[in-house]
Amino acid sequence: ALILVCAGASRAARAISGSCAAVPMTMAAGYPALPALKEPPRHPLLSKCTFEQLHRNELIETKPHVLHFGGFQIHKEHSHVLRILNTSPSSLRVSIIGPSTQFFRISYDKKGLLAPGMSEDVTVTFMPHEWRYYYDTVKIFCGELAENLVVPIHAYPSASDIALPRLIDFGKVAIGATKSKKIPLSCKIPISFEYDIAVIESHPDFDVTPLSGVIPPDGTAEVIITFAPSRHSTARMELQFNISQFDFEPVTVSVVGSSAPDITREEQLKAAEAEQAAVDAQGRHTRYSGKVASLGSKRGRGQIEHKPPSFPTEVTERSVDGVKVSTTRFDPQATSFVLNQTAGKLPLKDLFSFIREQREGLQTLQKEQAAKAAAGEGAGVLTDLAAEADNEDKQALELRFEMHYREVEKYDRDKELRSLPAAGDEQPSGEDVRIILKAREQRHHDLVARRMLEDVRRVESVLGESRTAVPSSYKPVIEPRWDKNDNDTFSVRLQVIDRFLRAGAKLLMQLRASRR
Repeated sequence: ALILVCAGASRAARAISGSCAAVPMTMAAGYPALPALKEPPRHPLLSKCTFEQLHRNELIETKPHVLHFGGFQIHKEHSHVLRILNTSPSSLRVSIIGPSTQFFRISYDKKGLLAPGMSEDVTVTFMPHEWRYYYDTVKIFCGELAENLVVPIHAYPSASDIALPRLIDFGKVAIGATKSKKIPLSCKIPISFEYDIAVIESHPDFDVTPLSGVIPPDGTAEVIITFAPSRHSTARMELQFNISQFDFEPVTVSVVGSSAPDITREEQLKAAEAEQAAVDAQGRHTRYSGKVASLGSKRGRGQIEHKPPSFPTEVTERSVDGVKVSTTRFDPQATSFVLNQTAGKLPLKDLFSFIREQREGLQTLQKEQAAKAAAGEGAGVLTDLAAEADNEDKQALELRFEMHYREVEKYDRDKELRSLPAAGDEQPSGEDVRIILKAREQRHHDLVARRMLEDVRRVESVLGESRTAVPSSYKPVIEPRWDKNDNDTFSVRLQVIDRFLRAGAKLLMQLRASRR
């Protein structure tokens, strides 16, 4: 190990470093011999006065009282600010004597008299040329008023890339198993540093190797901590890391580990789950590969028909016996809407849209009639009118007829007022009359067949409003007796048998009607 001694340091430097002014540091190789440097001229006050006081005296105070340039880079400038504060009740003048070596220099703005409570900032600049320890001082002359002050300057290389964790947790480890963790100690400068690990609180389940060593230049040294639990409990150990670099503060690291029952079983279950997941993934891969190969063999087929999904629409109204009833609202307004309707007729809110549709349909029909009449297909026009009349309900037919009648009435009124030419329509031929009569006969036949089909499909009795004529001499076979205490159980049994016979007869008639 190479020991650097601060030769020529004053008693102030010895006070900073303790009882000895030596700073230990291990290098990768010995320092090369420095070339002889020309000594700067000594300040005349250095031979007449002594500079031993640190930090403060009765007049001034320095902040900080020691300057450290740790972890420097060679051929680069590093700066620190030294502040000199006047703590006396009167103004004074101070003289600052800079460093004596060429590696340090100072710069400041001379203020002359320093008022009470005011300070003067001095910038100390350091520029190293090699990896070694540097030492110098800044001296402050106070004259006969107080003791002179000295501010030591230390510059030293350091392994600045070392980041030690405060806590290392191994988690849960099964008994009989071991777990290791590595702590890297790195250095990015061409100097080696010694390290030492002190065990403050030991535990038999932990093993630390090595406890001391050397961090190589521009390299990394690893400290391995192994945890091997011997019982179901929590183990704890404390280590203190110390590195042989100037102004390094030891770092305390806590190491924690624990062991609990059934850890091995849980690890086996996790491993089995991982294996099963891998097998499932392989199976999916094989299945998908088969599907891809199957699709590749069907590459020549036509385009797949795409059908968009159909979503059920919410029905807000439904028709019951010709009356629209809301399925989402049950308030008094919905009740009034139902009571104000007439069976078989549209409600008022749907009437406007229905009239608009009928008007548009009438205009379209008139255009088609005009086109067919121009082509000489008058009978076809009449046939289409009859077919459309069959498909529409009674209310639509009434509205269509009323709208057509209004247009004819308007046309007649315009003829009287505007004197429009009215050539009239051509008289239908015998063939047209025959087609119209045949269409009417077919419509009557379809109406009868539709009613017969409705009667066949009817399974419930329908109450008609028409009254039945009964002769005045009619008398029922059984006269009613208004005796509420009369108890004729046999007639009640006969009523049950009669209801069963009626139901059977009704079912037979429905079956026979459906087979026709």
